[in-house]
Amino acid sequence: MALPDKVKRWAFYNFANHSYQVGYVAFLLPVFFSTLLLAKGFSLGAWGVANGVSTVIGVTIAVVVGKYSDRHEKLVAFRWSVILTFLGMVALACVSAIASSVFWWMFGLFIVTNAFLIWSLALSDSILPHISEGNETYEYGGFAWGFGYVGGIASLLLILALQRFTGDSSLAVFLSVPLFYAAFSCYSLTGLKNISFRESAPVRPTSQLSKRHKGILFLGYWLISECITVISLFASLYLSGEMHFLVWQVGVAFLFIQLVGFPATWLGGRLVKRYSSLKLLGWNILIWGVALIFFLSSRRNLWELGLAIFLMGLVYGNTQSYLRSQYATLIQKSESGFQFGIYSIVSEAAVFIGPIIYGYASDMLHSQQIPLLTLFVFMALGYGLIWKVMHRRTVLMEAV
Repeated sequence: MALPDKVKRWAFYNFANHSYQVGYVAFLLPVFFSTLLLAKGFSLGAWGVANGVSTVIGVTIAVVVGKYSDRHEKLVAFRWSVILTFLGMVALACVSAIASSVFWWMFGLFIVTNAFLIWSLALSDSILPHISEGNETYEYGGFAWGFGYVGGIASLLLILALQRFTGDSSLAVFLSVPLFYAAFSCYSLTGLKNISFRESAPVRPTSQLSKRHKGILFLGYWLISECITVISLFASLYLSGEMHFLVWQVGVAFLFIQLVGFPATWLGGRLVKRYSSLKLLGWNILIWGVALIFFLSSRRNLWELGLAIFLMGLVYGNTQSYLRSQYATLIQKSESGFQFGIYSIVSEAAVFIGPIIYGYASDMLHSQQIPLLTLFVFMALGYGLIWKVMHRRTVLMEAV
């Protein structure tokens, strides 16, 4: 399928930032910090607190700068967010070699760097309404999200190769992530120069949603994002801590998710041309439930674990892509920076509450199994809220 060049270039930022999200947040840092935390007498809840604090800072910046970018230069604001994220990642990598002696410095650097990335992601997402219309929003959004998995695969393969020759937590391993991020972010930015961010936009039917129903919609987004975020942050700890997999084996599991995720998410975006996005989102939530059951029941049964990871790969990116694309079809282009700043509060706030509760609940129960299983309940509740609002909107639109 031929895609417009501006869509491909925009998608390369997803390709770039997955090096951080997979390489740092999902793989290297949870295991790295958990070792230091336990050595210093802290619980896994502290990892959740660090993510929560960085989220508060990040979404605050995203809303303020997003509103500014709508009235001034969106691309300039986006460029600065990329630069600051890169510098934070380099600093984080440099102190990783002496982390035990400057533990709190590294903890602080992670908080700041993660906040910069949240800001950058919000600005990147705000570009989607400017390069798409209607159902192609799901198609382009799905491609970009899936293409991000290719970046995650490439970065993870590089990390695993460096770990083999330089050690699990060497400086080379940690530096590979910011260098990967910088290279492909720059490529993306240079291809976005010709996009017009000031064109007049057709009026979108957002007025058909009352403030109450918008609040319900955001609550549904938040619940689903909450659960996916918890899985992303703690799955590696479950595999390494409770199932006693080696670090490289956890890396291979994440690699498999990325391999499945790219074609699945791209296809998921294109399926919206034939099926209702709301129905497809519902199937995603159901598959999440099945995947969690297999994940928890496997107990080192590689076939069941492999099936669970395969199912997660099918829906991990699709679910988040559907939410982002759905929201992009509901907002005005002229205020996309501010609106996606608000969206970042809803989606990223998942890092503030869920992981903290999950971390301490796991400590109290001495296991992650029960907390993991309850996530499906909250996902289903979130989908029910979204269905209620979007179904009502569809009925009203047909009546008009």
